Amino acid sequence: TPAIEIANARFVDENKDNVLNRGELCKVIFEVRNSSKVVLHDVVPTVVEADANPHIFISPSVHVESLAPGKAIRYTAMVKADRRLRDGRARFALTVLQGNKSIGKVTEFDIMTKK
Repeated sequence: TPAIEIANARFVDENKDNVLNRGELCKVIFEVRNSSKVVLHDVVPTVVEADANPHIFISPSVHVESLAPGKAIRYTAMVKADRRLRDGRARFALTVLQGNKSIGKVTEFDIMTKK
């Protein structure tokens, strides 16, 4: 397994209260670092809402053609909550895919949701 690291993961919301509110547009930002000794090809940083909440939408992932050894990229996914979001929690999972296989440790964090 190639050595890929996810670091500095953070959630940034519009009103800076660290809660995903109805109708709010937010960002999930993280760094992807290739700590192996080989160039990694066709990598896809990915963000999913682990509980498949139908009221949370995440921008499509982007394809990174290659990532050189020791190099890193910063990835930003846009997150939007619709007007029917309920109070609770959203669990975001961050990973890096190569083909259909995860090549890094999955990083998860919870964010409160509010009407």
